[in-house]
Amino acid sequence: MAQYTTESGQTIFDLSVQLYGNASNAVKLLSDNPTLQGFGKLIPGGTVVEYTPPLGFTVSTFLSNKNKTSNTGTGNPLQGSGFDDGFTINGFY
Repeated sequence: MAQYTTESGQTIFDLSVQLYGNASNAVKLLSDNPTLQGFGKLIPGGTVVEYTPPLGFTVSTFLSNKNKTSNTGTGNPLQGSGFDDGFTINGFY
């Protein structure tokens, strides 16, 4: 198990997306952390949440590595994904 310290204003769904890449693991987070209030409640900032890190690539690893990986170059997480300046789709700008 890994630990994550929440920021002010996060919900269980926010954490699920951040830690697992989608909201479908919200129930798992509640199961692993019985002290959390449940769905729709704000989690106090500074709360330590335990979770099982997923294998593979998640939203949080993408954002935390945006300045480290070669595919994002300038720190823009969308650079190289077709959303940076100058992209074309079938020859159209």
